[in-house]
Amino acid sequence: MDDVDQESIQRLVENAEREQDRGGSLRRDVLTKLIEIAHSSDSQLKCYAANHIRYFFNDFPDLEEDAINVVYDLCEDQDSRVRIEGYRAISGVSSVQHKWVKRNSDVLVQLLQSDEPEEVVVVKTALCDHLDMDPSVTLGVLCDQIIPPEDPMDEEEQQIRDRLRSLVIAFLKVDAVEAIIRKYTKTPGTDTENVFVSQLLTAIRRLETREVEVIIKDLLLMMPCYGPGSARGMDLLHVLLDKARSSLNVKSNDLGSIKTIDFYISLAHFVAIEKRVASPVILLRFYCTSLMRKPLLQRFSPEEQLVLAGRVVEALQACEEESRVRPQICNNEQFSFLRRQVIDGAPNLLEALYDTKIESSTMWDTLRSLLLACKHRKERENWAVPFNLATSISRFRAQAQQLEPGNNGDDIQVLIRSLTEPSMSQASTSATIDGDDLPERPAHLPARPQPGRPPLKRPDMSRPSHTSTNSTVSNSWPAMQTRDSDSVAPPKRSLSSGEATSQIKRAKTEVTEERQLTPSLLSRMTMPNPGDTEKTARRRGGAGKKRVEDSSEPDKHPMSGYSIKGAAAHAERGEESGDPAPRTSSLLDRLNKSEGVDGGGGRKRHRGKA
Repeated sequence: MDDVDQESIQRLVENAEREQDRGGSLRRDVLTKLIEIAHSSDSQLKCYAANHIRYFFNDFPDLEEDAINVVYDLCEDQDSRVRIEGYRAISGVSSVQHKWVKRNSDVLVQLLQSDEPEEVVVVKTALCDHLDMDPSVTLGVLCDQIIPPEDPMDEEEQQIRDRLRSLVIAFLKVDAVEAIIRKYTKTPGTDTENVFVSQLLTAIRRLETREVEVIIKDLLLMMPCYGPGSARGMDLLHVLLDKARSSLNVKSNDLGSIKTIDFYISLAHFVAIEKRVASPVILLRFYCTSLMRKPLLQRFSPEEQLVLAGRVVEALQACEEESRVRPQICNNEQFSFLRRQVIDGAPNLLEALYDTKIESSTMWDTLRSLLLACKHRKERENWAVPFNLATSISRFRAQAQQLEPGNNGDDIQVLIRSLTEPSMSQASTSATIDGDDLPERPAHLPARPQPGRPPLKRPDMSRPSHTSTNSTVSNSWPAMQTRDSDSVAPPKRSLSSGEATSQIKRAKTEVTEERQLTPSLLSRMTMPNPGDTEKTARRRGGAGKKRVEDSSEPDKHPMSGYSIKGAAAHAERGEESGDPAPRTSSLLDRLNKSEGVDGGGGRKRHRGKA
């Protein structure tokens, strides 16, 4: 073939191009000649063959395989000029026959490893041409090189694969991203978008390198489908949180493991909080359930704990805004639940902040936000600050007092006091006893002893007491309770001081009225029966009544009559009979006296035996 010059080959090609029959023998002969000269030692002929094969490649399917292999050989030629023409020839073949796009794209991806910068530029251009021809297929081929294979590889193959992955990612980030955004994924839901996104998410699941950050920040999040609160963003966030959770489940304090956990958490925070392409509710729930536990926090360095605490606060603030802007994603009930979870875990975060010993604006801002969340819960839910949380908050008191005026120090000091000291509203509702700031004791309990003097026994005025003639107190409470349980029943609940005083007054009044309305036994005996005659009535009660009314010593004769004991004592003293010495008499005797049982119905007294 060395005796074949370029001029004769050029004439054959020109004649074949004018041939109307595309499957004719002349065109077939020209394609065969071009394949032959591609194996010659003449670089100029090789370049000519590379430039013209595409015009006849699609006419003879039986020669396609030979022709494409020749093109691949040209791409590996010793001469750089021939290689460059071979790269271009690949694009020419794919343009006339799209079924070769996938295979040719894979070859071009391998050619990105060229050490010649000028050649790499041509390869990238050829790849961009293939993206225009079939973006879905070409992007699939590129992503296949990013996804780590599941089968194990030897060290050399692993190194080649890692290098090629970095080259492909760089190509997508720098050379293809604009076309991907403006042309291939402009319309949401296309096959190209689905292939590209799904492939990259698979790559993220399998990768353990820093290239994940480039894939997310420089490729995925640049696409129109990753808008605020999008479904694509939620899928991405779940993938990152799954990666972080799996790393957390590995119980190791190895520095590399901790760095991996922090890496995926930071990316998840970037997606949900900074870019807002996913709901912060999912991220905050992850923080509460998987990260805020004390054993997990202690696996991080003090600086990392400070950063994590700040991320929790930012996620909480983002959820609050989400509940206002998009309540269909995060309503007030969901936000309140998440806020309670954060506050329940706040002692661990506060301890982490305190133990870092890093006083920075970030630390104080984080502390202030946590205290504000606690304050809002206290005000809105009537929530009492737990002891362990109040203790954690109090630890910052001394540090906050040293902050410069005008900084967060004033706000933080006020927040600390409001969360660790009793509020004024609580103090005002507490009753005071003798000027002491003590809470009111229930009405059924005895009064507190006062310092410096013996306790005073205060009678229970709600229970009536009966005094005998010798001034002793008779415990008659059971009898009174049986007789009138409604009016003097003991309280079933503690009362305020005003209610207790009112009830005591009512009880005293009722007992007094009961005493006045209930006649004594002697009075009832002297009262006339409805069936008695006027004469009998006078005989029964006239004498006693006269003696009472005519008495010159009213103090000794009560106007309402004597009680049983009083009448007995009076008779024993001899005040009725005028005897100088008192003597005892039975109740029957006294009754007989009042009835005049002397046989004649008169007023003759009947004395019992001495």
